[in-house]
Amino acid sequence: MTEAPALEDPPPGGRHADVIDAVLGARADEVRALRATRPAVVEHTQGVYEALLNGPGAAAVGRERLIAAAVAVAELAGAPELAAHYSGLGTVPAEGDPVLAAILRHAARVTSAPAAITRADIDALSAVGLSERDIVTVAQLIGFVHYQVRLLAGLTLIGAEHG
Repeated sequence: MTEAPALEDPPPGGRHADVIDAVLGARADEVRALRATRPAVVEHTQGVYEALLNGPGAAAVGRERLIAAAVAVAELAGAPELAAHYSGLGTVPAEGDPVLAAILRHAARVTSAPAAITRADIDALSAVGLSERDIVTVAQLIGFVHYQVRLLAGLTLIGAEHG
């Protein structure tokens, strides 16, 4: 299993750069003070990211599958920089993987038509061998990437107004 890139030591009196800073790049400086007012949000956003990609759920589903789903969701949600971040994590799922194909179909459907999801969509994930716990992990990942997309969009707008 490939681990997420290690974060460097925080600067004196500062905090580690997180995935949101990494995706914002130079724009992170424009919203650093704002983000510092909500340290719990910063900490828990990064914690969820690390838990989803490096926790037991990732091991069960397959980290490379979750990363592929994150790339797909970010692309479909119009967040190419976030998609590039996930693509850069360096894992490539096996071609012809029916589990990955089912996860990607589900991620696309949840992203494009969430109100149309039915029990049949969940059953399709079970049919390829995913357990209920695995399905919850996939659903959490999809929801988390959408959260990141909205967070990044909001921070980008705020940064543009104050930058």
